[in-house]
Amino acid sequence: MRKMQFSLQWKFLMSIALIIFPILGIIFLWISVQHEQQSLDQIRTQARALARQIVLTRQWISDCGGVMVLRRSRGAQNTVCYYDDRLETSRGTYQRFTPAMVTKKLSQYSQRQDMYQFHLASLNPLNPDNRPDDFEKRALEMFQREGLTEVSAFKGQGQEQRFFYMVPLRMDDTCLECHQQQGFTRGAVGGGLSVILPIGKMRAAVGRDQLKLAVAGVGLSILTIFTLFVLLRRMVIRPLQELEGVTAEISAGNLAARVNISTGDEFEKLGQAFNSMARSLADSRESLEEKIRQATRELSEANSELQSLDKLKSDFLANMSHELRSPLTVIRGGVDYLNRTIQGVENRRYLAVIDKNLARLIHLVSDLFDFTRIEADKADWCFEKENVSSLVQEVVEIIGPLAKEKDIAITYKYPTAIYAYIDLERIEQVLVNLIENAIKFSEQGTTINIVVKEHEDEVQLAVSDQGVGISEENLEVIFEKFHTLPSSGSRGRHEGTGLGLAICKGIIEAHGGEIWAKSVAGEGSVFYFTLPTKKQND
Repeated sequence: MRKMQFSLQWKFLMSIALIIFPILGIIFLWISVQHEQQSLDQIRTQARALARQIVLTRQWISDCGGVMVLRRSRGAQNTVCYYDDRLETSRGTYQRFTPAMVTKKLSQYSQRQDMYQFHLASLNPLNPDNRPDDFEKRALEMFQREGLTEVSAFKGQGQEQRFFYMVPLRMDDTCLECHQQQGFTRGAVGGGLSVILPIGKMRAAVGRDQLKLAVAGVGLSILTIFTLFVLLRRMVIRPLQELEGVTAEISAGNLAARVNISTGDEFEKLGQAFNSMARSLADSRESLEEKIRQATRELSEANSELQSLDKLKSDFLANMSHELRSPLTVIRGGVDYLNRTIQGVENRRYLAVIDKNLARLIHLVSDLFDFTRIEADKADWCFEKENVSSLVQEVVEIIGPLAKEKDIAITYKYPTAIYAYIDLERIEQVLVNLIENAIKFSEQGTTINIVVKEHEDEVQLAVSDQGVGISEENLEVIFEKFHTLPSSGSRGRHEGTGLGLAICKGIIEAHGGEIWAKSVAGEGSVFYFTLPTKKQND
């Protein structure tokens, strides 16, 4: 799987974002939570102050024994009076209002203003309007049971959300004057004052403030990241990009490229060191190029001299091998004459030695002549469409007696006629050379197998033996000139001219084919070569 790659500036940007966003996010989240908590504390403080103010008002009215209110006044209308305490004056009849009645009227006025509500509640009320709801009942029980000084709760959702706050009302001497018959004692919880504050709008305002805070936080984070990124790009990324660009130019061969960094810091020092290195490389390259030019001139001169010497050598060998053929032919004729005329066992034994060595000498000169002409590209070729299967059959018949002398069998299953464009004599020379080598390097009683196959546009021939085989290191050099291997039974003694396989390679390559060998030491060898089925210029 290919690994994802990012540029340095993107790595910086992602690193800054991974640092800034969490930190600022945590900060703004903490501020938002604190702001909401402060809002709730403010609501509770407001409810506590309001309750305290109402309790103080009730305390004052209680200490005063109630307040006298003109019955026909608007504030006294629709008021249920449980005590018939009246005062007749010239302005009209005044009714005494108890603390509970005053509290009730204040609650009604606050409801009309849609500001807040408060309510007197008791577990044993004289006034049915003072019956407690669930929250008030639970709070009164907690006041009596646990001695709490306040209880609060939130109810509702959205705009209808309200804050419920309740404090206990304890009996004092003035309260007992009216409520003593209910069995209360001094300091007992006679009831409670609940304050209800609508907080939907306040919570909505807090939500809007939190949204503004979140937007401000995101904006500040983006601004901070952008500022840091611009600074990093200016102070770090841009110098690195310039260094990268000049490095690419130098890698492409432009050693005259230089960086221009003027930051007044370590990057400027790095740029100066880089330019110094580039100048050193340019000087070194000029010196090296001059040495290379000098060495090239010397090599060219040496190569020209070697080519001249090689040409002289090839011409010399070609001429000498050609000139040697004439006296060797005369000597061969003389030896044949002596074979027909000389009598005596001792003389004929010496003559057999002469004949054997003369044959080797003729073979050597012939190989040398063929190789020098092929190497000098002076060989005469005659490519014709010939039956390769028939050619192999003829060569097997010719070499059969040689194999029979060593008790070696040659197997060849004659296929159908297979044609290729070849120089018949030259390919026959290749086959003879390969089969003779197979015989030379095989043990008595083994078999040499020859196979001919036709492929799409070529013919492949294979000559395999069961001889001593060829080591892996020798497989790479056996087709080089003057390379020889020890033959079977020669006890490591190398025989032959070392030109046979080199000549075979030259002939096959001149046909446009290939020749190669496969072998395992001690298990035999297989020599392959291919021939094209079409003319080279087709």
